[in-house]
Amino acid sequence: MVAIFQKSTAVINDESEASRIHNKGCYGEPQSGGSLKLNLLETLYLFESERLSVADQEGQVMDFGQLLTYASRRISNFEVRYIAYCDMRKRGLIVNLADGKPESIDFLLYGRGETPKNSSPRAFVLTISERSLFDLDDLFSICEGAEGTGKDVILSVVDEEGDITYYRIKTVEPSARMRESFDTAFQGIALVDRVVVSDAEAADKIRKTGFYGNALGPGLQISLLEAVHLMMKKALKVRSAKTGKNATLGSVTEAAARIDPEFEQKLAVYQDLKDRGFAVKTGFKYGSHFRAYDSDPEKAHARFLVHAVTKGFMSTWPEISRAVRVAHGVRKEILFARVGKSGVQYLELSRHLP
Repeated sequence: MVAIFQKSTAVINDESEASRIHNKGCYGEPQSGGSLKLNLLETLYLFESERLSVADQEGQVMDFGQLLTYASRRISNFEVRYIAYCDMRKRGLIVNLADGKPESIDFLLYGRGETPKNSSPRAFVLTISERSLFDLDDLFSICEGAEGTGKDVILSVVDEEGDITYYRIKTVEPSARMRESFDTAFQGIALVDRVVVSDAEAADKIRKTGFYGNALGPGLQISLLEAVHLMMKKALKVRSAKTGKNATLGSVTEAAARIDPEFEQKLAVYQDLKDRGFAVKTGFKYGSHFRAYDSDPEKAHARFLVHAVTKGFMSTWPEISRAVRVAHGVRKEILFARVGKSGVQYLELSRHLP
């Protein structure tokens, strides 16, 4: 079967062949008179899979190199888009170009057994290279643009060997049902980078009420983050071990910020997770800021790993890939918590197979 190359499309004029190609894989746009117009990605894929040959308007047969060169000059981000397109097609999926609607989306992906004739797309697909930056603000914007459509947003990240890792992204409002209250203020001793509650009874009360800290002798050691949170709740008073004087909330907060440059954003996320009903523990051993539990941490696994960031956060995809891999390896979802003027927003990133 021969298609005639015309500018940035190829046209199959034979009506029966055009119908067969279109009906078998929903390729192209049927034209009046029974012909079929294919875009460049469809043309290349059908050529590569030996289902189509292509000739120019003078009848000269074109080879794959010519088509590839032409497409690479005219399609933005061509190589990764074509690799992703081929991968989804080889999986038996129906996928069409999105033509920038919504903005930044490359493809419209249909569910198995579904076609543009009988259903709407189930997902928007954005294709990027592993060398692209992970831009959290852009991902939030893409998810917000997809809200209300009922469609998933899928990232296809193409590595240098042409292998693809798929991720599903979505904004979430995490919640749990754990609540805590204190009817008195306990006394703590401020060391360098933690606070110790030395009284055994008080230590037991704090630990059981909000699953704070870890045992230290008969007492309890809590992080500066936990200490500041409890001081803000009027549940803790702190005395400096160095001076013997009472420490103010401001002085403890300033000391914590000197030790940890990310303290401010971490505190905002920690408090937000607490307000949402989670028990929150450090996520250091998993390479994240927090583990978030919706039940007793001593009896259950964390539901989320949470990383606290600010607006404008960027990273590399290899770093993000490692973080997601670790989370999935311990059966948790990873949330990126963005701190802004309007509060904390959460983006969930998970491995996905279309």
